[in-house]
Amino acid sequence: MITNTVRKAAIAAIALSALGGSAFAATPDFTGLWRVPAFVGQLKTTKGQTPPLQPAAAAVYQKRMADRAAGSAVGDPLDECKPYGVPRMMFAPYPMLVVQSAKQVSMVQQGNHTFRLIYVGGTHPTDPDPTWLGHSIAHWQGSTLVAETVGFNDLTWLDRAGLPHSDQMKVIERISLSKDGKTLSDLITIDDPKTFTAPWSTRVSYKRQKGMDLEESICVRNHKM
Repeated sequence: MITNTVRKAAIAAIALSALGGSAFAATPDFTGLWRVPAFVGQLKTTKGQTPPLQPAAAAVYQKRMADRAAGSAVGDPLDECKPYGVPRMMFAPYPMLVVQSAKQVSMVQQGNHTFRLIYVGGTHPTDPDPTWLGHSIAHWQGSTLVAETVGFNDLTWLDRAGLPHSDQMKVIERISLSKDGKTLSDLITIDDPKTFTAPWSTRVSYKRQKGMDLEESICVRNHKM
């Protein structure tokens, strides 16, 4: 288990690496340990519907779900200890440490020890190399952090069911804190015209965790969530 001493040291190091020091007093501070209340294995839109897939993507999705139902090898990247990707890491059923400073929000997901950086006030590279987590920048709209992530490869799944995406995906997140500071909400909009017929949104929320530390999480081949 990662002790409080180690965790505090890690928080300090991350905060120092983010130029600008502590978070602005005028904006909510998301710093803390968070966890989704329940596992989400299949993403639905905010209206509870299947995302609007293009025909070719729908065929891929249906095959992946059929293979899993039949107990066949499905090719889930997580089974090979590959990164979650975004936004899948935001639905992982493990604690997630968030550390916020004026110019950076750092997210440390216990699952696969996935580390994500969101640069507040930053800009995207002109031609970003495709990566598992993409490149994330953000700005504040009042008390809501609006994050935009681009520059993905097409190797991750959006959920355990096998929802696909392309390397043209753009993810917009609106992250907000409840008035009592106990719930963090993330409204996620996915825009990927190669995979979906229209942009669509889904939502995830987290509960603040107290008296808990991130634990060591070692992924092995054929890992099961």
